Amino acid sequence: MTIMLTPIAAPNPNHEASIRFHKQQVLKAFGPLFDLISSALSDSVPRANDLFRLLNGPVDLGVHASNTRYLTRLFLASQNVLAENEDNLGFEIERVPNCGLCLCGQGYEIRILKSSADGIPKANSDARSRFYSSNQLQFAFASNSPIESQSQMTLNLIVVWSMDSSYSYAGMEIACPRGEKNDGTVDCYWIERWNAMKEVSARSQQTPDSAETDLDEIRVLVSPKAASN
Repeated sequence: MTIMLTPIAAPNPNHEASIRFHKQQVLKAFGPLFDLISSALSDSVPRANDLFRLLNGPVDLGVHASNTRYLTRLFLASQNVLAENEDNLGFEIERVPNCGLCLCGQGYEIRILKSSADGIPKANSDARSRFYSSNQLQFAFASNSPIESQSQMTLNLIVVWSMDSSYSYAGMEIACPRGEKNDGTVDCYWIERWNAMKEVSARSQQTPDSAETDLDEIRVLVSPKAASN
């Protein structure tokens, strides 16, 4: 699957209208990829349930999340989207329920995580903590950095998925993280429940009058990658 992404203007982090417009741009530009991720999850979550039915045992959420990650990775690979394990630093039991996948492209990184009781899982590693905070640097430089320098920065996004009480896929949300709060929960510039791409395209895409029109831009362009196991 080849996905072409249009340039996305980095917002003014202190301007609500600019952040709102940034959200609209991201949802539109990454729409085909988000649709694919949603399809992968809706296919993988019920298949992960099949293991427990086969073994005639109760659902273990940690095992379920790991199996969903594995099946989602296979689904994305079948569509020529390379997904890597989020962390490969050894096994820690507290990591298991929120184990994730990474999708990396030119100018962006997307982490697919299972929802926790707090919504977006708290950082359980230095790498994830840095991931949650790195947009601050990009957005801070957006208004005074040349495009050449800004193109080296990475836009970090989160896809967080959830299940209902019957362990069925309950959808996903897209978030642009800002950093961590004092209690470890994740602060976001914006977060939005994902709907089908056709619904996103139907929304108004007009630039707010108060938003800057000459913001430097970063170009995010997916280069097709061969699927790998």
